[in-house]
Amino acid sequence: MNNARLIKSSDNGGMTMQFKHHTRRSSSRTNARDLAAGIFLTATAIVGLFLNREYTLGSAAQMGPGYMPMLVFSLLGFLGIIIIIGALRNAPDPLGRWAWRELVLILGAMASFGVLLEEVGLALSVATVVVVSSLADRSQTIKGIVVLTVSLVAICWLIFIYGLGLNVSFLPPALMEG
Repeated sequence: MNNARLIKSSDNGGMTMQFKHHTRRSSSRTNARDLAAGIFLTATAIVGLFLNREYTLGSAAQMGPGYMPMLVFSLLGFLGIIIIIGALRNAPDPLGRWAWRELVLILGAMASFGVLLEEVGLALSVATVVVVSSLADRSQTIKGIVVLTVSLVAICWLIFIYGLGLNVSFLPPALMEG
């Protein structure tokens, strides 16, 4: 937008017209990617806390079934708010294209773990998660997937079966019955 104004010139005693050019600067310093991530995390935390309200919390000394989910969702909400505040202060960054393939593969991998755990045991469930989610990364090699699968299955056995003694079948229950 141009604004014109008359200025009395001292050079020749006449009037001179000056044009002042205004450029519009973007006052938005919002980082859309961080804002979307922060809103997603905060919304997930709110839904999780809402769904968790029926469980007994207990105390830090005697935790009820709702204590850890409440703690995790609260931390997730706090992290989401921190990310939103940062997004409002950071340099602009457009949201860009969604990685639908990767999103579906990773969410599918996590869902498959929950569905398969009781049916095929911890080892095959973890292996399924690793293989399916590895498909989201196009740079993965078969060797890398195998090493990661074997490592995570061993770590899960060490922590959950041996260390914590969880009552979860490590191998498929059908193999354990015979």
